[in-house]
Amino acid sequence: MSATAVCAVAAVSAGFTVANAGTGTGTGLKAQAGAALQQKSATSGVELETWLYGGSTGDSECTAASEYADNRVKNGALKPEYWSVTGKGKVTLESATSGSCNGYSAANVADLKAHSAYQYPTISGMTTADVHALVSSSANRSAAVSQLSSLVSSAGLSGVDVDLEDYWSWSTADFSNYKTFLGQLATALHANGKKLLVDAPAMTEDASFYDYAAVSAEGVDELEIMAYDEEFDTPDGSRCLPITPYAWLKQVTQYAQSKVPDPSRLVIGLPSYGISAPDPCDLNNVTGNIQFSDMKKSPGFSSNASTIAARRDPSSGEIRWVSGGTLYDYVDSTALNAKLAVLTSLGVTKVSVWSLGGGNPWFTG
Repeated sequence: MSATAVCAVAAVSAGFTVANAGTGTGTGLKAQAGAALQQKSATSGVELETWLYGGSTGDSECTAASEYADNRVKNGALKPEYWSVTGKGKVTLESATSGSCNGYSAANVADLKAHSAYQYPTISGMTTADVHALVSSSANRSAAVSQLSSLVSSAGLSGVDVDLEDYWSWSTADFSNYKTFLGQLATALHANGKKLLVDAPAMTEDASFYDYAAVSAEGVDELEIMAYDEEFDTPDGSRCLPITPYAWLKQVTQYAQSKVPDPSRLVIGLPSYGISAPDPCDLNNVTGNIQFSDMKKSPGFSSNASTIAARRDPSSGEIRWVSGGTLYDYVDSTALNAKLAVLTSLGVTKVSVWSLGGGNPWFTG
């Protein structure tokens, strides 16, 4: 998911879910999640993936490579953003030579391979206009399929991660053409022994704009559910909901499993970032995707253990506080472990984290 995608993904769930996961049932799930912290490793039996996106030299995004150098996904997957979709439906390569620190280059590809079992570069399209321009044109679809499949084959990468968003604004024709594009891309990739991953919105019930089962049926090898940004479901006049409450995470996961029952083809995405928002919540003024390096600069931030414990939200494990009329919320390693425990209790075997860079927290153990 690209840096600009966070609010777009959140708005998907805002459009149709009614679950208020910040209350009640989070307590039991917290206890269940906490039990996993006693295990030798919080990530035992889970294949981990993570996204990373481009930045200019010196940007916090550019610490991603130094973070995955600890081999945290040595047996899993790295997903760097290598392409973006333009308003004319063309696919642009984001390369290191053009100034993107995590973009495509032979050296960056070699580094990815040294620190992961699989590499799935991402194609990102964040607006309905861009997506429409790509998928509604047979010529644009064919050109994109050729461009994407050619690069992953020549570079010896594992496949492609498709992150085309703004789902709730798509027309019926857009969704149909999107599926056609995915089918064409899957065919081209599979012919060369490569895989297709597709990023999908968090849903708790059927919706008119997206269908997990129909998308998976187009030859998608892994459907990646972006289970975060539930704050955009906050009722008017209330404090913003957490980024990923336990109860909501369970709902999202169980719904996805009902549509994609094969655990090897389903990936649940978890957040590693922070947000800030007016208190009470103003959905038009939520700042999302705040990296930890910037979160530490927020008014009232504390690294004191007792303060962190007092601020830890029981419904999500997240660290939340209010300063100067603004709510701050971030996911730390303890919260990540606890959310992962919810997933493993449901039989999830593949998990992806948004995102690396800026010292964003990772699982412990």
